[in-house]
Amino acid sequence: MSTTTRSLRTAARAQASGQANDVVATLGATLRAGLAGGPAAVVLFFASSSYDPDDLAGPLASAFPEAVVMGCSTAGEFTDSVWAKDGVSAVALPTSIVSRCAAALVDLSTDPVAATADGVRVIEGQLGVALRELDPARHLGLVLIDGVHGAEEAVNEALGNAAPLLDVVGGSAGDDLAFTETWVSVGGQVSRRGAALVVCETTGPFTVLKTCTFASTATTLRVTRADLATRTVYEFDGRPAPEAYAEAVGARPGDLDSSIFMAHPLGLMVDGAPFIRSPQAVTADGGIRFYCQILDGMEVEVMQSGDIVSETAAALADATETLGGTVNAGVLFNCILRRLELDAKGQTQAFVDTFTGVPLAGFHTYGESWLGHMNQTLTGVLFA
Repeated sequence: MSTTTRSLRTAARAQASGQANDVVATLGATLRAGLAGGPAAVVLFFASSSYDPDDLAGPLASAFPEAVVMGCSTAGEFTDSVWAKDGVSAVALPTSIVSRCAAALVDLSTDPVAATADGVRVIEGQLGVALRELDPARHLGLVLIDGVHGAEEAVNEALGNAAPLLDVVGGSAGDDLAFTETWVSVGGQVSRRGAALVVCETTGPFTVLKTCTFASTATTLRVTRADLATRTVYEFDGRPAPEAYAEAVGARPGDLDSSIFMAHPLGLMVDGAPFIRSPQAVTADGGIRFYCQILDGMEVEVMQSGDIVSETAAALADATETLGGTVNAGVLFNCILRRLELDAKGQTQAFVDTFTGVPLAGFHTYGESWLGHMNQTLTGVLFA
């Protein structure tokens, strides 16, 4: 196999910072060089909220007219070699990995379920087939969702109804911990309260990467009163939520803070694997607000944190084995709470080094998507 042919089977990735026009030029040149002259099918970019999205989305779409170009704002960006908080990371998937794709940008400001269904119909029109009829071994979806208005559950539910067998993986856009406004884009179009979706047909194997660094303590809590709209739990097991949660984690209700919440999120167990729901804050009216919904009657388990770096390395090794020993591309979505923990422990470079040799880019999110919405997790797609 020639060097050119080998490179065409590999994704190109890049990271840049500085003025927007310089960033666009650097990303375009670096990605084109990584593609070795071949065309891109999909280009994803992840940008600090310090950038005006209109200065990035349109110019990058113009730089890759043959591809679907989509992006979002972040709470930090990374590649397999760079960890950053004030720049833009990007990955280009060549046509040798993704043979065709279709994308839509939807507005979630009024009815997220209906808007997502409209986006699905747009994509189905481009592909000429219903999503539920696609071969799930050869097709997948990537989704970027506004991260501050709480529509992730609705979007994921609508996508699951439209394509129950299709893997749809993604993350919630961030705004560098301001929690004020995020954006997503498709082509030159930008939405500050939307979702960007692309459905890809692949030429070879891929696998979903989902991992979190938590083990169950075997202590369970049952939700007995919750408000879905605000993602707030008021009672566990018929008791005030702060009181019951504090007892379960060995703390006093008045001591509950972000450090305790990060170390002891709650896990909805599915086939023995936790789907994490992270507490955010004790509310003035006596509840605990979460970063994702917890339903009335749901039984969750109290989790204990472990080591993010070793857990990520083990998950990557398993995924690589699943793909036959080689990973040629990756798109990853890592929770902002994991980033904050890595920052605090001085493990940021160790996390990045976990992916050495795997061409990928990703960002730190306000939530992760796969089979639903979750927290404190790394999700993504790896391609052979």
